[in-house]
Amino acid sequence: MNSRGITSLWSTVITEELVRQGADFFCISPGSRSTPLTVAVARNPKTRWKIFPDERSAGFFALGYAKATGKPAVLICTSGTAVANYYPAVVEASLDFRPMVVLSADRPFELLDCGANQTIRQENMFGSFTRWNMQLPAPSKEVPLASLLSAAAYAVSKATGSPAGPVHLNQPFREPLEPEVPDYSDPWFEPLRSWHETGHPSTMPVFPEKQPDTRTLSLLRRLIGEARQPFLIAGNLTDIADARAIEELAADLQVPLYADLSSGLRLSNATCPWQLAMQSPEFRKRFRPDVVLHFGGHIISRHPAAALSEWKPEHLVVFRNHPNRFSPVLNVTMSVEGSLAQAANMLKGCRKRTSSFDIGRSEEFFRQADLEIEKETHPGNPVTEISAARIVSRFITPGEALFLSNSMPVRDMDSYACTLSSNGINIGLNRGASGIDGIISTAAGFAEGNRKPLTLLIGDIAFLHDMNALTLPSKLSVPLKIIVLNNNGGGIFSFLPVSGCTDVFETHFATPQNFSVRLAAETFGLRYASPSTNREFADIYTAASSDSQSIVIEIKGTRKSNLEQHRDLQARIATHAARHFTAL
Repeated sequence: MNSRGITSLWSTVITEELVRQGADFFCISPGSRSTPLTVAVARNPKTRWKIFPDERSAGFFALGYAKATGKPAVLICTSGTAVANYYPAVVEASLDFRPMVVLSADRPFELLDCGANQTIRQENMFGSFTRWNMQLPAPSKEVPLASLLSAAAYAVSKATGSPAGPVHLNQPFREPLEPEVPDYSDPWFEPLRSWHETGHPSTMPVFPEKQPDTRTLSLLRRLIGEARQPFLIAGNLTDIADARAIEELAADLQVPLYADLSSGLRLSNATCPWQLAMQSPEFRKRFRPDVVLHFGGHIISRHPAAALSEWKPEHLVVFRNHPNRFSPVLNVTMSVEGSLAQAANMLKGCRKRTSSFDIGRSEEFFRQADLEIEKETHPGNPVTEISAARIVSRFITPGEALFLSNSMPVRDMDSYACTLSSNGINIGLNRGASGIDGIISTAAGFAEGNRKPLTLLIGDIAFLHDMNALTLPSKLSVPLKIIVLNNNGGGIFSFLPVSGCTDVFETHFATPQNFSVRLAAETFGLRYASPSTNREFADIYTAASSDSQSIVIEIKGTRKSNLEQHRDLQARIATHAARHFTAL
């Protein structure tokens, strides 16, 4: 077997084992050095793949796919800075516990650090952000192919294990790179004969769900049962079964549940938008929990963390399904690792006494706050960032998915969404590092993974940051509704103290951009609309929900008016909160 045959068989084996391990979706960026891997994927009838001219977009698409499916997509690229473009997506996948496999092609050893073209040091380039990385050898008959199977199987198991996250396999290739039909009759392949014929993976990984410690939960049952006022927080959750179990626990204990948007429970009518109450000094003074149970990961709003620092509860218990540390405000008193659903179910029925805070007596405040938000959606009024989020939350259905960009879109949906009768909407967001990188790409991967039409709310700067991803909607099996909230700059900075520094704010923070959203949509062959009123927006949005074509809907506004609208609404809600919670 010549060198071309060795390289082709090597690439075929590693691709096939990845597929058998469940990593059968490939995000490929074309390149010369990665030719053997790309051809192996293209010629394998069991693979699914998409081609990306931009590795950064490919990385975030793979991230969105993992968010939707829980499975890793395999990223394939050539050598040099191509693999470096995956870095932001790898960071986000690592911090958000999403599986991902990076399979980068590289120059061989003799071309490193000698001035060879398109060559950088790629081994372990993602550092601590990977769950595992391995520098594979250049294809050679001196290397048993069984070791290649083992490496591929272990890569997928590390990506999907606990904690889930990205892995990196760096694969050097020597020229020639042209493919050749693999020779399965060669003696080198003979030890893999049974593997080849059965179609089974070389190793069957088993991940038993970790049971929460029963002694710890027995102690918690006593603490919760005797507590004056327990409080539940549902942070970022990745499993709907966990979310439902936590919702049932709150109902069983008859205690408030703060449901973050990333928990999947925020739009459920079984929960109250405690986000609105937490902003009130009167509420925080009246409601002082002594036991707080935090399920899952990060939360969007800063108010709960501020309240916890103010309350200083005797017990702050974090439940997580991974071994990593989680204590953002450094006041956690107990940390429980294991299945969140099992922990929630094991805590049911432990509370007999009545809480000091009557949840039912808060219903009037939530009713008044809801009316104030509804005023923003009057049909004849101009459509705003607040009303757009509210209207989307009202009309989106369980047959669709929702993705929120960081900065203001995710905060507006978290605060001002209306609650629905169903909590079956798949919600995605990038909150691992909370950046605006690759939002359109991640949303596209999330839509493809869910195989559901998707609505994306995104700001103009984040839209500009990932504009080349507008090539993706035409290649998806489901349509996207991309709602661009265009206030000509970074709107969230207007809410920060630096906005008062008028000599530098507009030039160095607000970053006004005068590009045309309409021309961008037309350039990539997407339909475009720009409604001016809430009625027009609702009509366009609902009509697009029954259309198979993707569309860009631009909501035009200004940073000044957006700031004023938010402050005015917050002041009106704060007035109701002060009146209501002071009287309790």
